Amino acid sequence: MKPLPFLSAASSGRLPTPAQRDPGRPAIIVPVQQTDPSSLSAACADIAASGIVDVIEWRIDPLVVALGQAAEATDAGPARVDADAVAEAVRALAPHVTSAGPPVLVTLRSGFEGGEADISEADYAEVVRRLGALGTAAVDVEIARSGAPDLIDAVHAQGAAVVASQHNFTATDSVPEMRTTLAAMREAGADVAKIAMMPQSPADVADLLRATAESEARLDCPVIGISMGRLGRTSRILGGDFGSCATFAQMGQASAPGQIDAAELAAMLDALCA
Repeated sequence: MKPLPFLSAASSGRLPTPAQRDPGRPAIIVPVQQTDPSSLSAACADIAASGIVDVIEWRIDPLVVALGQAAEATDAGPARVDADAVAEAVRALAPHVTSAGPPVLVTLRSGFEGGEADISEADYAEVVRRLGALGTAAVDVEIARSGAPDLIDAVHAQGAAVVASQHNFTATDSVPEMRTTLAAMREAGADVAKIAMMPQSPADVADLLRATAESEARLDCPVIGISMGRLGRTSRILGGDFGSCATFAQMGQASAPGQIDAAELAAMLDALCA
């Protein structure tokens, strides 16, 4: 299991995270989705104070919706988003997240991949292109979006790492398809390659874990493999045994089906990795 590269890069001046102290333990990433400064600061402070979380994932798609910049899709496609207004709002809120202490992964999850923001390809690119300048450790880039390799280059040029991602909320791709997707992420320049699939059977969970293990062995970057929903909870607990470098948990509101409470998951990982 290769570690998240931005844990060590963002470690200056702070205590090591649990995954840094124990390289055999997958990192725990917890999302925050609040859209007002006080609630966002409080949520990030609680995460930092817990001492069990390695990375904060700042989900900004709820902010896009709250700003009223993304409306319901029409026959003509998603409503246009004012990228300048979104970027200004994100810049204003960023210190409330980054000052908490843990490294921050900022994510604009589009409606294409199960997020709240019903956003066009062009507007997605305009917003994500600006996220690398926020002072966060990493930026999520959806590999299926148009021009994803260029977006990865733009984020790198601003000094942030990239977690490339792909989500399937209806099914689990075949093992060869998942391997191909993860390899394409690395080929595009991603620092971390992540897939999340929805299982319909225990065999789907096994396929996800197999694709994760095989890709981790073949690629020169860390991988994250998640099987969602209750059926996929094994992947969130034991994914590290199959090469997955991180797992997503919740403190409050979950950002995807099947996320486990962070304190409960940390206790399980501590027991397993002892």
